[in-house]
Amino acid sequence: MDEQRSRGQGVGMGMDLAYFTVPGDADATEAGARPGGPLGWPYVTGQRRVGLFRREPMMAELGPACPGFTARGYEPTVLLATLEQLLTGRPFDEVTADPRWGADPSPDADEDKSRGVVSLTDSLRDALAAVSDAQLAEVAGRWSRTEELQQDGWKDVSVEDHAEFLRRLRDLARQATTAGHHLHHLYCYYEL
Repeated sequence: MDEQRSRGQGVGMGMDLAYFTVPGDADATEAGARPGGPLGWPYVTGQRRVGLFRREPMMAELGPACPGFTARGYEPTVLLATLEQLLTGRPFDEVTADPRWGADPSPDADEDKSRGVVSLTDSLRDALAAVSDAQLAEVAGRWSRTEELQQDGWKDVSVEDHAEFLRRLRDLARQATTAGHHLHHLYCYYEL
């Protein structure tokens, strides 16, 4: 289990993450490779002179390529495996054995790992899409008391803040399950 818990290490607290949905792994890889990622975060395109000895960065933003939202610190591997365990009753080891759990959808294993995309399980997507407001509030309370969310960086985060993240993730899961003829998958984009 230690190897499973370390998969996705470096994707965690204090980091800006983007959760998004697209039809498949090729689309996720393409969205993650865009400047600014799948949601089009601002990125530096160069420098311009603003004085004799001063330069400033020139910024650009492509805009979103797919439905999604940003979330600070809610890493997609251990935290969401624990969430899935609470939602579905699947044991943690079974969740982390799922081939989609924290998997890199990119076929190029040698690429720069300072940014990337990992997949979420389809069973988490389906469980989130089906959860009611009352169930979500109850799960948010239980999730906030888990060992992972009782660590230092999370102690000041309220149950309502956790519930808000879960509402946004649930809404995205619902979009993924009603996106047309085929179910879409959920992914998380990160930049170190």
